[in-house]
Amino acid sequence: MAVGVAVISAVIPGFLWLWVFTHGRSYRGAPLKILLITFLLGMLSTVPVILVYSLVVALDIVELDVEDLAFATLGTVAVAMFFVVGPVEETSKFLAVRLGVYRTRHLREPLDGLIFGAAASLGFATAENISYALSFGAEIMIVRGPISTLGHVIFGSIWALSLNPQAPVAKRRFYGLTALVAAALLHGLFNVLAFSTWGIVPAFGLVIVGALVVFRMFRRTKSGSTYHLRRNVPMPVCPVCLTAYRQHDKFCHGCGTHTIAIEPLLQRCANCRLDSTPGAAFCSGCGDLFVYDV
Repeated sequence: MAVGVAVISAVIPGFLWLWVFTHGRSYRGAPLKILLITFLLGMLSTVPVILVYSLVVALDIVELDVEDLAFATLGTVAVAMFFVVGPVEETSKFLAVRLGVYRTRHLREPLDGLIFGAAASLGFATAENISYALSFGAEIMIVRGPISTLGHVIFGSIWALSLNPQAPVAKRRFYGLTALVAAALLHGLFNVLAFSTWGIVPAFGLVIVGALVVFRMFRRTKSGSTYHLRRNVPMPVCPVCLTAYRQHDKFCHGCGTHTIAIEPLLQRCANCRLDSTPGAAFCSGCGDLFVYDV
């Protein structure tokens, strides 16, 4: 019973934050199946992290045991967090997206990068939460649930924003590497603060500031999104007068021709107003997906 409670308490924060970052009435969300696969890949990305940590401990490079770090000097903690924990965990989360959904058609713009980056980060955090809850009890989720779980999204959002397939390859590589280093440093700083003698307050403050920045980042990328408008019902273009009309209109508003008697040669995007071929899956101008079953 205790094990079940611990696992449930560890899983709930991850899925709750996933809903927060992917839910939105004004925007069509990413496919649930792909989101869950990315979340699972994020959980599996803890496996290489464990292997690297085991190797580091076996070679006696740095101390990584949580209980020992709680009593270690600030310098020892900083070395472990900045040079091992931050880089290894952020790289593993990054690869969960880069080698997964990034190679599919579902990641097309910065907003997709943020969404799938959040899914992978939350998957990683959930696997960590399960480990901590089983080791220290469900009550540890009182702190880890709202702070560490959200922290993983904040760190991951730095490199996730660089996953933009629309950017030139050279810029993608440069910004991706730079963002990954920045995420690792911020992750390391959070852990150093969490293990410091100042208590959890500085780490909590860092998460609050980071959360404000990330939520603003999500809002800005959503407002500039060309792919995630909830419903884009294309308008047929009358071949007689080139006026666009709604799909279920009986007559063209321009020339009055009965729509049943004409075969439109073009359809107009409701988002950018560019004409395209009838039946197309998405607009060739703005890339928004067309919806026909209305």
